[in-house]
Amino acid sequence: MYVCGLTPQDHSHLGHGLLGMRFDIVRRYLAYRRLNVNYVQNVTDIDDKIIDKVLKTGQDPLKMTRALTDEFYECLTRLHALPVERITRVTEFVPEIIRFIEQLIAKEFAYVTPDGGVYFDVSKKADYGKLSNQNTAMLFESVRKELDTQKRSPVDFALWKRDESSALSQPSPWGIGRPGWHIECSAMIHEVLGDRIDIHGGGLDIKFPHHENEIAQSEAYSGCGFATFWMHSGLLNIDGQKMSKSLNNSARLVDGIERYGAAPLRFVVARHHYRSAIDLNDKLFRDNLNSLLEFHRLFARIPEIEQASSDNTDAESSAVIEAFETAMNNDFNSPEALVALEQFRALVLRKLEVAKEPTAEITNKARLLRELGEILGLFFDPLEVIETQGLNLIAQVLNAKPLTIAEIHACIAERSEARAAKNFLRSDQIRDEMALRGVELLDSKNSVTFRFA
Repeated sequence: MYVCGLTPQDHSHLGHGLLGMRFDIVRRYLAYRRLNVNYVQNVTDIDDKIIDKVLKTGQDPLKMTRALTDEFYECLTRLHALPVERITRVTEFVPEIIRFIEQLIAKEFAYVTPDGGVYFDVSKKADYGKLSNQNTAMLFESVRKELDTQKRSPVDFALWKRDESSALSQPSPWGIGRPGWHIECSAMIHEVLGDRIDIHGGGLDIKFPHHENEIAQSEAYSGCGFATFWMHSGLLNIDGQKMSKSLNNSARLVDGIERYGAAPLRFVVARHHYRSAIDLNDKLFRDNLNSLLEFHRLFARIPEIEQASSDNTDAESSAVIEAFETAMNNDFNSPEALVALEQFRALVLRKLEVAKEPTAEITNKARLLRELGEILGLFFDPLEVIETQGLNLIAQVLNAKPLTIAEIHACIAERSEARAAKNFLRSDQIRDEMALRGVELLDSKNSVTFRFA
């Protein structure tokens, strides 16, 4: 599995994190189904935007891109994403990219211009456009504009660009320059995974032209098919608008983790199919925080869960496994899988309420519930972390100082004392004060808990 990754010319944003979380779910489920997954992700550390920034700021390009890449993968670690097997950086594959281009020229799929550029001749690939259903005759106005007037056709795309402007420029048979965007992925895939791969992933925004061009040059090079399955992640919106720098709503990934919390972010991502767009807004988290909280409240009530066997031999356990796998087998339908887990959580909770104490059966079922959730990237944190992340998010929505767990327990104790003294006015005041700060107190026969309001 190869997933197009970062172009580190600025801090990674929430869209990068969304892609990382979604393909982490795919990778985890494939491993759960006992498939050996070799997950490779690239870092495009030679790119027009990187060069523009380096020329403006005078930064060392390798130091800059390495620091931004490290920041991104540190964020993914905080989001409980498994590390990829290999990260391929363009700067480490330039000789291989040049050899790949030379073969395309030799096979007459590419041509050299007098100024030292190399372009792929789209007219030589009869099925060009098959991934995105593009008609080449209609593409003249929609392709990325190239200033090079020496191209044979406006739809031909660059394999090598003549450029001596920065430290990223390197010698080639056609002069000093740098690779084009699309050829980089094709050459790196060829070197580390071979001519044909099982899954190629990326964001929906690069389906055309990037993935389309990858297919054209890779199949022209090898003479065989390229990727068996293409997976494109839906895009990220912020409060109903597409996230973009032009709209000034591009949220850094590290800031998104601080605002929303790692666990709530992953829960919301699992709630959406990987092909769908996600609109990040306060209501979305309000609607999901309490479900996440209920899972962790259940786990916290079962002290022996770590020692449980996650036994799945009984009918109820087998049923949730079947429902979970049926959902995930259907194009990784994580929302449907999560619903199956919520229904199983309700079943386990009912059993616990009846038994009063966690039995071996209840403990095994809870362990199974948590293990299935981990495939979706969930349930790695203790209850206290979930409560704190939720309280921090609620406080930011209300623009207030976050409540601490200790403060909530103190208010619950004071309210209990007020009720015992039949001071119901004060009891109601405390409840209303908590509600204004985003916490709803819940009374039961034997205890008082809270949920996010």
